[in-house]
Amino acid sequence: MIHWDQPDGSGTDFRDCHHQQSKIMSSRKSPKKEASKSAGKQAENSGRKKRKQQDGARETVESIAIAFVLAFLFKTFQAEAYVIPTGSMAPTLYGRHKEVCCEACGFEFAVGASTEIDQSTGLLVARIENAVCVNCGFKNAAMDAPVFNGDRILVNKQIDNFRRFDVVVFKNPEEAHINYIKRLVGLPGERIRIRKGDIWARTADGDAFQIQRKEDPNVQNAIQLMVHDDSYPAQPLLDMGWPERWVPCQEGSGSDSVGGWISSQAVGIVPDRTARTYTFENQGAAAQWLRYRHMQPTEPVWDAVQNGGQLPRAEARLISDFCSFNAYEVKVPGRMEPMAFEGGVYWVGDLTVQFQLDVQPAAKTSTCVVELVEGPETYQCEINLGDGQVTLWSFPTPIDAGEEVTRNEVAVGQSDISGAGTYQVCMANVDDRVCLWVDGTLVEFDRPTEFECSDVPAPTDRDLCPIGIALQGASGEVSELIVKRDIYYRNDVIDFKKDDRGYRQGQMQPVEEISGFTRSALQQNLNSPANWSEIYNHESAENNYRYGQFGEYQLADDEYLMFGDNSSMSKDSRLFDYFSRPLHGVFSNRYAVREKDLIGKALFIFWPHGVPFLRNGEGFPVWAHKGREDMDPKNYPSVRAPFYPNIQRMKKIR
Repeated sequence: MIHWDQPDGSGTDFRDCHHQQSKIMSSRKSPKKEASKSAGKQAENSGRKKRKQQDGARETVESIAIAFVLAFLFKTFQAEAYVIPTGSMAPTLYGRHKEVCCEACGFEFAVGASTEIDQSTGLLVARIENAVCVNCGFKNAAMDAPVFNGDRILVNKQIDNFRRFDVVVFKNPEEAHINYIKRLVGLPGERIRIRKGDIWARTADGDAFQIQRKEDPNVQNAIQLMVHDDSYPAQPLLDMGWPERWVPCQEGSGSDSVGGWISSQAVGIVPDRTARTYTFENQGAAAQWLRYRHMQPTEPVWDAVQNGGQLPRAEARLISDFCSFNAYEVKVPGRMEPMAFEGGVYWVGDLTVQFQLDVQPAAKTSTCVVELVEGPETYQCEINLGDGQVTLWSFPTPIDAGEEVTRNEVAVGQSDISGAGTYQVCMANVDDRVCLWVDGTLVEFDRPTEFECSDVPAPTDRDLCPIGIALQGASGEVSELIVKRDIYYRNDVIDFKKDDRGYRQGQMQPVEEISGFTRSALQQNLNSPANWSEIYNHESAENNYRYGQFGEYQLADDEYLMFGDNSSMSKDSRLFDYFSRPLHGVFSNRYAVREKDLIGKALFIFWPHGVPFLRNGEGFPVWAHKGREDMDPKNYPSVRAPFYPNIQRMKKIR
């Protein structure tokens, strides 16, 4: 409703004339009649005021009703907001979690806390006691760390064509009242299997399985998991003599060699361990190598640091699928010791390295080389620092130090590097594809940089020192070194017990990719690639023989396959039920999500969680948990205030 107001002005309008005439006539009226008229006007004005108040109230109600109708229509047909309850999609999406600042290195990381709550009642049933830092392996006290609800996301419900690796909301026919959110990894008509942590697919029985990559490398780069950030050193550990991870190196063998490289200051690289910079001083013809060794400390190492004991022998290890979001200990009522969650088990060869390069080329032929090793193959991006040309090389990983290898030119591209300056460089070898970014821009190559690799994991000793950065004919400084890894999908399956006639019967049996005994053996042998490979390949062959038919997923023409990014903590297509589906009139493959069950594509994290401030960042308690008294719920706030928006995590979902 629109109200028209009379404008202010000096002119006389109709109401002014009527007012003057009323004043003249009023002098001829009796006081009684005037009083009567005055009372009538007051009653009239009062009635008008009531009508205006009623009209305003009606307008408010109408506006609210229209807003609700529009919101309902928008929600029903266009988009809808959801809250992520668990950590099955971490680190892409956070469920209920804590954020911990490591006491040893200062690195901040998230740890899942959905296990603290009974999802059906909302009651507190456990407490996260400790959380392990992904950056340095230190076990942090996390019992009283603030807890936050999961990300709030916006989902587009008007999607006609779902694509592989979209993050999708859907209904699982087993629990139609619950909305699931996972990543779409299998399309209708395909046969899917997991190998080496990656998704492989084929479209027909006669076709070979092909590894599946994200169409946009920028999307792939956005979902990498942290391995190590050099800007956050574990100083208490280093002070006791634990070796640094990034060191100047030269090729060599012997007891001091790590993956065919020996730490040496003779190469002309000067580390500043306080500023965390590495200065290349030598401008000679030989390449100067700075290399990353995965010197990830284990729990016994940190026990020695805290108790003043002797450090165990430092050994480099294979980079594994360790994820700090799952690396915690839970205090459960009735248990003497906290329930611990496992660390990394499986070797991950899909790596990304990023760093800042401040360089002074000495000649037009000066180069920067970035190297990534993955098992039997090694890849190098050679960047000409004068004109920015990039040459991608590949060659068989050397077995012995000093072994002669023949490099093969894969492709040539052009970067924005042009002489002296400061540049951000990032190289990734993920899903059998090499990519390079300079200052955030993806370098376009003249030929494909994808390659075919074995689907059988085969790390070598070189994978203990898998990343290198070299300058040749130039001086410069490297800093802000970060190592990340790809998502690793575990190959857990469901086995169906059969009767003598071969019919499925009884209960389903979840089968982990590796038995508990073998898992422990693999963890203990991450420092020996040969032993790790032998154990893994033997166990994998046994499991493929026994359960291979259940570890591959044939999809019908209206079926999709869904996996969680947090593979070891996700109930998804690999572990969906079978026997409950017919009870709901559903006869699809037990691992499948039907097309009619798809709701929409996740678009945006519009509210991650509020960040409390005051009282050293803990804020003030607003609401406490409810639950078992031995969990001290009254002194464990579920909501804190005041807080400000966590703008950093408000982003498009990749």
